[in-house]
Amino acid sequence: MNRTGKFLVSAALLLFSAASNVFADGSIAVQRPALVARYDAPATVWESEALPIGNGYMGALIFGGVQVDKIQVNEKTLWSGGPGEDPAYDGGHRNTPAVNRQHFRALQNILQQRMTDFSNHQAAHFNPDGTLVTHDYPGMEGTGIETLLDHLKGTKEHFGSYQTLGCIEIEQLSADHLSQAPEATSYLRSLDIDNALHTVTYTQDGVNYTREYFMSYPDKVLVVRLSADRNGKISRAFELSSPHINQTINAVGNVITLTGQPSNHRSHGLKFAQQLKIRNTGGTISTVGNKIRVENADEVLLLMSAATNYVQSTDERFNYFSDTDPLAKVRQTLAQAETKTCAQLLATHRQDYQSLYNRMEMNLGNSSAVPSKTTDRLLADFYTTNTAAENRYAELLYYQFGRYLLIACSRENTLPANLQGVWAEGLANPWNADYHTNINIQMNYWLAQQTNLRECHTPVIEYINSLVPRGRITANAYHCKADGSDVRGWVTYHENNIWGNTAPAVSSAFYFPAANGWLCQDIWEYYRFNSDTVFLQNNYSTLLEAALFWVDNLWRDTRDGRLVANPSYSPEHGEYSLGCASDQGIICELFDMVIKASEVLNCRTPEIAEIEAAQRELSGPQIGLNGQFMEWKDEVTRDLTGDGGHRHANHLFWLHPGSQIVAGRSLQEDRYVEGMKKALHTRGDGGTGWSKAWKVNFWARLHDGNRAHKLLKEAMTLTYSGNPSGIGGVYPNLFDTHPPFQIDGNFGVTAGVTEMLVQSQGGYIELLPALPSEWHEGVFKGIKARGNFELSVQWADGRISQAEITSLSGNDCIVKYPDITDYRIVRQDGAPVAATVIGNDRVSFSTVPGGVYKIRK
Repeated sequence: MNRTGKFLVSAALLLFSAASNVFADGSIAVQRPALVARYDAPATVWESEALPIGNGYMGALIFGGVQVDKIQVNEKTLWSGGPGEDPAYDGGHRNTPAVNRQHFRALQNILQQRMTDFSNHQAAHFNPDGTLVTHDYPGMEGTGIETLLDHLKGTKEHFGSYQTLGCIEIEQLSADHLSQAPEATSYLRSLDIDNALHTVTYTQDGVNYTREYFMSYPDKVLVVRLSADRNGKISRAFELSSPHINQTINAVGNVITLTGQPSNHRSHGLKFAQQLKIRNTGGTISTVGNKIRVENADEVLLLMSAATNYVQSTDERFNYFSDTDPLAKVRQTLAQAETKTCAQLLATHRQDYQSLYNRMEMNLGNSSAVPSKTTDRLLADFYTTNTAAENRYAELLYYQFGRYLLIACSRENTLPANLQGVWAEGLANPWNADYHTNINIQMNYWLAQQTNLRECHTPVIEYINSLVPRGRITANAYHCKADGSDVRGWVTYHENNIWGNTAPAVSSAFYFPAANGWLCQDIWEYYRFNSDTVFLQNNYSTLLEAALFWVDNLWRDTRDGRLVANPSYSPEHGEYSLGCASDQGIICELFDMVIKASEVLNCRTPEIAEIEAAQRELSGPQIGLNGQFMEWKDEVTRDLTGDGGHRHANHLFWLHPGSQIVAGRSLQEDRYVEGMKKALHTRGDGGTGWSKAWKVNFWARLHDGNRAHKLLKEAMTLTYSGNPSGIGGVYPNLFDTHPPFQIDGNFGVTAGVTEMLVQSQGGYIELLPALPSEWHEGVFKGIKARGNFELSVQWADGRISQAEITSLSGNDCIVKYPDITDYRIVRQDGAPVAATVIGNDRVSFSTVPGGVYKIRK
């Protein structure tokens, strides 16, 4: 037996398959092949080839080289900027509130006049011959608008960037330390998604080598185990490197230590520390400079941990630094991990990981074996020469890879996943690898509740609450009521860091105060999926204050008397106007959330009456004369042309992730649905990675499974690092291509596929609402629905053969499915359930907490 066999996942598990998806008691199971990303060569490119592991606190990308292996490491809280660079850092504010308000009110009045002039002279209309005549909004040159906008921008000075920590390098030593090592054969690099275990195996000079890598959340360590099938064959040099200028590295005994600070941070600012501890079995160990050499060992075990002194501020003190020495923290972590064997560390890691991952399983097409192709080949042949079984496997692997990534980069008591999750290569990363709130951080968490990972959702909710104290300052620093008086509540704009930056940014698309409402949706969705009233009570004030900000900040459009956002800018698209569809949809959704939350908590207050009144007077969604769902309150030419297939389609927020428009819920909503289809047809299916992912979700909610599946295929198109801008897809290592790598595309696709199988935003559970024809058979178990229900469904020939609903809170359950009345609903013991028929496609029945309800033909 291979010496490493007791640690590796068995070959039997990797090839496991079974024909049945039903247990002997009739309950639904999921039998499927193991999900493993496999490659026959080491990685050479960080972004597109190296494979990720993580534990929420830390992340690592593994190259798997033979002569030199590189492990690039991140620590989640390692950021430049903030009060460590400037103690007076105030979250990006600029100018005095009085000056900002003066510019704000002037801009509101100018925009109102411009929109009135547009309606009076350039409104869309039909000519006598029936030709639709439209115009774009006039340019802003010479109007003073651009000057006013510039005055309302914040500052990015000391905003900072998420930064890499550095690399662990493992260099092979040949027998005489001089000659070149023989060439390796039978190389295999793999990431086992089911067990969160990275493995490299190869043969060299007749010796079979194995490396195993995992990052444990319970023990807070990276573990690397090097072994061979012959004793005395492990000879390696180990070192740490870091691009940080202000750092110190030293090796003593069997430990290499890195300490330092981001450049420009003062002594009282952020401090980081990392230690790599090397334990050899057999052979000798020595220190040479800052390297540690192990020669002729039977096995080597690496333990690594890292930390900073960052703490998340949740109050007005804005203190982001702990007095705890991060090096002391790292030493304590490693000392505790050292008391365990590698087998114990791996067992604890797997138990923790699988307690989340195994809650939700799926098999598309009842795949039964791991394809023989490597993953990069599987992607290259995707929907060209692959078999149907290979395509189904690739889709399933990519789906669960999204869940794997969320578990790896968003765990309780850590910061939320940023634009690159927890993985970043440089000291100044794309878009600072920050938290963009005009879709990106929200998309990161669309999958959390649906795919049964509620614990992974909490970091972003804690982060949202941390923005509130500074957000109250921002609200009154840049906003006021129409009469110039103070507004209530809190606000944030669309570029956030870990230092409480809530002020406007500096780009042309900086204006997005509706971010506060969109962020609040995470809080409401957590409640809706879990029916946790204690959680809702604890987070209610964040919702309420965001809504009150908009009650005070709304503007009455003199053209129709309706309340609108002013100024209003459709995210990263334009134009500056009044009441664009995305702003109005987010505000309407926010008001709806707060009103419903107040009912759940029985806290009817005068503020709720104000919110209800404002909601009644909001300007709502509109269908243009051309039949499209309008992006702006005025029908402009850009709305009709698709504007070059612009990647942002935020005006469809009303459909997804919002819940104000639901396909099939009412005739009026279906009219809007048809307008949304036309808008999406006009916009086209192109776009960057995350844009394609959002469109998967859109078409799923529009009940077009084949169109959603088409977008899924396009989102899985193999691309390469440095490919042309605007071409989205997937890299060989399964990272989403914006380009560059941007993790929300991964998460968005997983959410979209789930939306194809289950939806519950309309007040009922809709089963297989957007099933594509190519998924004519399959099974899933553990998808969550709002109301705290867990669902398992098996289907064949495109029709449900059986389903199970577990009611975790005892709420009433409404199920929607075509011809649902042809099915029987029984309890787990077989007793029939009394159901109320609501049309041919809907039934309602009462449940009890913990009750299991089976739907059978």
